[in-house]
Amino acid sequence: MIFLYRAKLVILSQPKTGTTALDSALAARASLAVSGPPEMKHSGYRKFMKFVAPWIQAQTGLARKDYEIVSVMREPVDWLGSWYRYRTRERLIKKQNGRKGNYTGHVSFDQFAMDVAKPKGEQPSYARLGSPCGVALNGKDNIGVDRIFPYEDLSGLYELIEERTEKPVETAKMNVSPEMDLTLSDEARARIKERFAFAFELHASLKRDGTIDPRFRRALAEDDDGEE
Repeated sequence: MIFLYRAKLVILSQPKTGTTALDSALAARASLAVSGPPEMKHSGYRKFMKFVAPWIQAQTGLARKDYEIVSVMREPVDWLGSWYRYRTRERLIKKQNGRKGNYTGHVSFDQFAMDVAKPKGEQPSYARLGSPCGVALNGKDNIGVDRIFPYEDLSGLYELIEERTEKPVETAKMNVSPEMDLTLSDEARARIKERFAFAFELHASLKRDGTIDPRFRRALAEDDDGEE
């Protein structure tokens, strides 16, 4: 998560969308830069509004309407592939690593996808991922951020940052996962499309400038439960 005060811009970090490199590039010019732990770095819109937005207003006088909140989204199957590859790291199976249950090196990508598509409570620990657009949500299937930029073309996001900060954005590749076979069976692909139907539709609608189709926003019920 990055807050650029002068740019009046907040960038929420959706896992597996290259935002680690972007956060690193912008940290020096940011008023707030959260690089860890993951639970804080990848805080979603609802947590931001509950905990961070009030603090920003108290410290700077900026209300929510005075700045934009944006995020990045990756095509859902490609996003899954990045998670799968990342979790094949051998160090995850070492006994001293508390996240060894997240290791995916013993299953195929097809099996991984099938497990991710299972109902909550039935997924193995390595398949509990949340949503491809989780940080942007303000409730179930309801977008709260102002813009979402497609991972496949970040030029619009970079232009926005450069225009607001009057400085170029120069990023380096970070956390690159190994290449491997990411073939999905028709059944696994169908189950993933059903599991992430909202995310597939949202990603297909994304524009270079990050603007969001109004159909992905709705009135939020008091008991609505978002997923990050």
